[in-house]
Amino acid sequence: MYNQGAKGYQETLLVDTLDRMRRNPEGRKVVHLHLAQLLPPNRTTVRIKIVTRMFRTLESGRQAQLFSLTNDDLVLIISGGAQRDVNNILHRIRKLFEGDPLTMDDENGGDKFATWYDLSLDAAMAIHAAQQMRQESQTAPPKTAAAQMPALTPAALDEVQKKIAFANVAPFVRDQVALRINAATKEAAIEFYEFFLSVQDLQRAVAPNLNLLADRWLFQDLSRTMDLRMLETVVRAPQIRGTPCISLNLNLETVLTPTFGTFINQIEKGQKVIVEVTAMDLLTNYNMYLDVRNVLASMGHAILIDGLSTTTLLMLDVAGMKPDYAKIIWAPELLEMMDPGGTRNATHMVQEIGADRIILSRCDSPKALAWGLKSGIALFQGHFLDSFNKARKAPANAAPVRRAV
Repeated sequence: MYNQGAKGYQETLLVDTLDRMRRNPEGRKVVHLHLAQLLPPNRTTVRIKIVTRMFRTLESGRQAQLFSLTNDDLVLIISGGAQRDVNNILHRIRKLFEGDPLTMDDENGGDKFATWYDLSLDAAMAIHAAQQMRQESQTAPPKTAAAQMPALTPAALDEVQKKIAFANVAPFVRDQVALRINAATKEAAIEFYEFFLSVQDLQRAVAPNLNLLADRWLFQDLSRTMDLRMLETVVRAPQIRGTPCISLNLNLETVLTPTFGTFINQIEKGQKVIVEVTAMDLLTNYNMYLDVRNVLASMGHAILIDGLSTTTLLMLDVAGMKPDYAKIIWAPELLEMMDPGGTRNATHMVQEIGADRIILSRCDSPKALAWGLKSGIALFQGHFLDSFNKARKAPANAAPVRRAV
């Protein structure tokens, strides 16, 4: 029996389990999540526990065996039938850590976040990797508990809102370009600029000792104040002048406020506004979504459903919600989405929503661009597209491209 308190216990157990399974792999696969490589603000005890809990249902159902390694990495050995569930959970985890470089493909299109092994083919490779992890765990210094940033509380919310109300938020407003790319010539033209408030930068300025994102509902309340300040700032931003179309990340409620009405009256005549709302906001306020969609349409503006992952595409009837635009998050899984012969594959859903309505976001590799163009998509966003555009001349009436940070 192993001593569960010994250094490298989980790693030793992993090596032993893999060695036994190599004799009869039975279609099993191994997935290694490299959580130890997350940025320090993301690699918190709470977040690691959240990720671990996501896989516990698979473990209790005997679909997976989970190993929590010394360095915070996770390794799962899964049965063949569990891969779809694991992929769905991985989509949610990537969303949890969105913005972390680890969740973005490397320059060759490789996945830095998760490594897969097929035990029928790669058993020796998987065991060798586990042996290396065991050796590293046995020589690693003891972990010290990291100080956790206190979460935003209802008592602190009022004070933070007051600070934001009087703060100069102009330095924290970011923009990112959306490009329309010609599939035949690969020529790019600016479609619109998206404006959003950098939460991380704002937090450092008004609440450096609080985690504003820890409580989703309190942050939702706070974000409404942030919306109003952003509208007051963006209307004076030089880069919106002469731009035919701009988009704004807003809560649904914000569109129905006098501040939004003032913003619309102050922008240039004929300038189109796209309001980007999250799928979560839409689900919790669907009737308001319908009202906001109608209000915007009556003014000649548009609504966009943001943050659609492969999972939410399967859960929501996006086409039935009739948005003007839908923003799909690029993920390699779109290449091999489930049920390729049926009506729930990615290509069918793109056609159902309308390829002309879709923006493929977080494009960080040529693979993303190629898949989008092949699927009939023409609108793209992402750091790869920002650099893709550098060699191309922007329209004369558009502001210079500034990469979002």
